[in-house]
Amino acid sequence: GVNQSIRNLSVTEITTSSISLNWTEPLGNSSFYRVQWKNGSSTLNTSVFEKTTTISNLTAGVRYGINVTAVRRLVHRQVEFNKRNLLQ
Repeated sequence: GVNQSIRNLSVTEITTSSISLNWTEPLGNSSFYRVQWKNGSSTLNTSVFEKTTTISNLTAGVRYGINVTAVRRLVHRQVEFNKRNLLQ
């Protein structure tokens, strides 16, 4: 598969408006991580290169679903290559 599950996802800090996470990289190559969080109908996501992130601007008392996925290096290169082609 293109995406891989990360390991040992844990919460390192929680405030009234943010949550900090860290994790262990999956076995095999990965170049970045896609972090996605949902509350009800809205979904937000960001890409990070470190094995840690903080999600801010959260609303206290709301339940969020958070998902972290490792994206493989080969796919990332392909995306960058396609972007360069479009710019020329």
